[in-house]
Amino acid sequence: MNKKEPIAIVGMACRFPGGANNPDDFWRLLINRTDAITEIAEDRWSRDYYYHPDPTVPGKTYAKFAGQLENVWHFDPGFFGLSPRETIPMDPQQRLLLELSWEALESGGQVPAHLAGTDCSVYVGISSTDSANSRFDDPSIADSYFMTGNTLSIAANRISHIFDLRGISVAIDTACSSFAVALHQACTSIWNNETPASLVGTAHLLLSPFPFIGFSKASMLSPDGRCKVFDAGANGYVRSEGGAVFFLKPLSAAEADNDPIQAIILGTGVNSDGGNRSLTVPDGDAQKSLLETVYQNIGISADEVCYIEAHGTGTQVGDPIEAYSIGHGVGAKRNTDNPVLIGSVKSNIGHLEPASGAAGLMKVVLALQHRSIPPSIHFTTPNPHIDFASLNLKLVTEELSLTEKSGKLIMGVNSFGFGGSNAHAVLAEYVPGKLVRNRKGMYANPPLFLSAMSQESLQLKAKQFSELLLDPVCKDSAYDVFYTAALHRQRLRHGLVVYGESLENVSKELSVF
Repeated sequence: MNKKEPIAIVGMACRFPGGANNPDDFWRLLINRTDAITEIAEDRWSRDYYYHPDPTVPGKTYAKFAGQLENVWHFDPGFFGLSPRETIPMDPQQRLLLELSWEALESGGQVPAHLAGTDCSVYVGISSTDSANSRFDDPSIADSYFMTGNTLSIAANRISHIFDLRGISVAIDTACSSFAVALHQACTSIWNNETPASLVGTAHLLLSPFPFIGFSKASMLSPDGRCKVFDAGANGYVRSEGGAVFFLKPLSAAEADNDPIQAIILGTGVNSDGGNRSLTVPDGDAQKSLLETVYQNIGISADEVCYIEAHGTGTQVGDPIEAYSIGHGVGAKRNTDNPVLIGSVKSNIGHLEPASGAAGLMKVVLALQHRSIPPSIHFTTPNPHIDFASLNLKLVTEELSLTEKSGKLIMGVNSFGFGGSNAHAVLAEYVPGKLVRNRKGMYANPPLFLSAMSQESLQLKAKQFSELLLDPVCKDSAYDVFYTAALHRQRLRHGLVVYGESLENVSKELSVF
């Protein structure tokens, strides 16, 4: 057993289909059993022109559904010190990663300027080149900004450049396990003392019909646009887009710095299918071996794992193989009255391909925090090729509260790429070692410090805080809100200071502004 110090997930940010633009929105989406799949938006390409129900028709796709973000075109280059000239040819995936990196640091109480010059590393899981591919028909637009704006390595390097981070900066492409492998590398760099902290993220946007056509010819996509994970009616996956960034630190360092800790990572692992019978067909034995190795290395028994977020794409080939690996790797090593709980976020938001592992990780972090497992949807009849009983597996189809469960919750996140790269991560809920003192009634409210890069943004932020301070949930944590705004937010170009004897007074002043 190779015991390692747990790694704290300090900050996190996301953009997922269904308007899930932050972790709280994402949790509500999951708990409310939301199906975030819609028809492909017309601002991407002509849906009707490229659609044909016959998969054999050249140049056409039978898939007209996807999980999409509300807006992938808007971006504020000035906020990051970029010129419009440099930003116009930039892959929107790079823009999304910059926004999410800033938000992940803010959510973790980190001032970006304080990280400048440190050996903080950046790992990005990314594989789509839709943006560049859609412009190759016009060689006249090729220039230096096009090259830096559309090269996958720059997706990580630009984050390091903008935030002045001196640690390793690398983009990783292992197809659908790209983020999960990037997470493993980020954790490994911390465990090996190569970096004191790491930003690990991913972005995937659907900007071209070309992959839809190719995957349709391979019969991988669902004609009706639903990921029916582990269901008898599973007929392919749904392509989706989104992104997420997580800020990681060793647990001891996060505790010493009084950082917010969302959850802790106990261990990660990766392997490959090797010379499998087919390049794109998963290998159950390789996945099983990975699970056994990861849990053995961190000294976690099968009975301690309460839930595994499956890769779960909703295909007739992949689902039974993954069920086999989880069943024989974990389920068979447990008591028969204690089946492994499994599920897949793809039933809600589709398959984010290289970013899919980030959605699974975010779901597990939130499940640990809320001590509740959201349901997988679109499940009516168990896949007849999966013997759930003998594999000791149970799919979570209704919200399952774990509030009565004793001890620390431990969950896994499974991921594999269609080229054979497998990855797994093991997480646990964070239980503070010391009592956090309640500040209610101990202090008068200090001044509220707000700042933004433009006057318009500052007014928008004032409006948001005005509404926040009137929320009953904020009443007992107002001091923390004021404290964080003053000491854990970077001071930007335009500033505002508001003081009032009551939250209502502060809210009113903000509203006037």
